Amino acid sequence: MSTRPRGDKVPPRWHRRADARPDELLSAALEVFGERGFAGARLEDVAQRAGVTKGTIYLYFDSKETLFREVVRAGVGAAVASGEQFVRDYQGPTAELLATFMRRLWEAMRDPANARLARLASSELGSFPDLLRMYMDEVVLRTRRSISAIVERGVTRGEFRAVSPVLAGRMVQALCVHVAQAQGFIGAFDRDKASDEQVVDAVVDLVMHGVLATPIADKCPRTHIIKSPRRRRQ
Repeated sequence: MSTRPRGDKVPPRWHRRADARPDELLSAALEVFGERGFAGARLEDVAQRAGVTKGTIYLYFDSKETLFREVVRAGVGAAVASGEQFVRDYQGPTAELLATFMRRLWEAMRDPANARLARLASSELGSFPDLLRMYMDEVVLRTRRSISAIVERGVTRGEFRAVSPVLAGRMVQALCVHVAQAQGFIGAFDRDKASDEQVVDAVVDLVMHGVLATPIADKCPRTHIIKSPRRRRQ
């Protein structure tokens, strides 16, 4: 039996957990943006998903644009910052650093929340230049510069061939991101089935054989041979 005195009302959700309110709003906004896109998302939808009133959102975010920026910064932006710190702190061989960073990038892009934001950025933010510029500056370019810094480190130490760090950063990022997206979007319908582990191993192996000063088999992670299904003769 409840011991609550008669006439007492259950406190609203946003009164009970005021300290968690911003995080709840960001989580709700991520879901709504992912489902409806930026243009189709409404603050009313975010408020309903978070269990608050629309006015509550304005206590923390002054517009839908500001809310979207903070969603990016709290999610994929935090992963980017973690990657930057990882590169700064790493003390081992550069080949291991690059391989590990690529795997971290792969895992980040296979995260459903990050994948939704990346898909939204590529398909819709062209209509919102300020938001696209923010996503480019705070996610795409920072990640690319981390890769370029790794390549420059390897070239300087004689571990990598004399390749352009800037161009290598662009190519490695594009390869990891787009292959990860393809694995997530169409992997279930691909007749030549390959697991995430198989695909990322192959990507790392391909890049390593392109940048190492002296490509040696045991410097590269073991890859899995993926055989295409035999075609029946007509």
